Amino acid sequence: MRFKVKLCQTEPQKEAIISIDYRRRFISLLKRVFAERFNESSVKPYTFAVYFGKNAKFSKDFIKVIDPITFRFSTGDEEVAIFFYNGILRLKKEGYLHDLSRDSEHGAFFRIEKITVEEELPLKNKFKTLSPVIIERKTHSRAPRERYATPGDSDFDKWLIENLQRRISALSTKPIPFTEFYLEPVSIKEEFIKHYGGYLRGFIGIFKLHTDNPDVLKFVYQYGLGVRTGQGFGYLEVI
Repeated sequence: MRFKVKLCQTEPQKEAIISIDYRRRFISLLKRVFAERFNESSVKPYTFAVYFGKNAKFSKDFIKVIDPITFRFSTGDEEVAIFFYNGILRLKKEGYLHDLSRDSEHGAFFRIEKITVEEELPLKNKFKTLSPVIIERKTHSRAPRERYATPGDSDFDKWLIENLQRRISALSTKPIPFTEFYLEPVSIKEEFIKHYGGYLRGFIGIFKLHTDNPDVLKFVYQYGLGVRTGQGFGYLEVI
């Protein structure tokens, strides 16, 4: 199931200044939504993406936002979906204001305007990213180029499959067997994303996913592709 939450500033038309390292602020929103059900260490059964509007201005350290923010959330777990929907409605009813301030000098508070259910589109194998995809190697290195793989790296396919298998094992209630899974780039761009004070290496753009089991496509569509989906990465849209 997929949801779209509209967040509006408490001071309309004011230019909000938000840190470029913004995903942690939306993770804190999810902590409030899920309350005691939120587990810091578990593999998250969802993905999310944030859209700041067409008039947002990005710089190295911050984002200037004037439009309402769109927060998208997707999961393949019905219980999680219900809990998310009810949690957002509860916060809206309470008049909860979410703090996205860059610092104490630049206040930026947003209220929950509404939540809508988005229809899942018929599955095809062509996708575009609404948040960057992170594919992680098993390594002790913290250097982004060594720790993460992107299309074009010689070992990308290996770690793409490993990350997928790991998440299927953690989240799926039934086996999703496959013998083929690979990514065909259409229009891909590598990105370095500031996150919790450090940097991740990932990619955005359009690509095709090829597999011999359509349930694999359904899984990545609902739960996200790659790792750190619960931190705002790997959200895909069918095109």
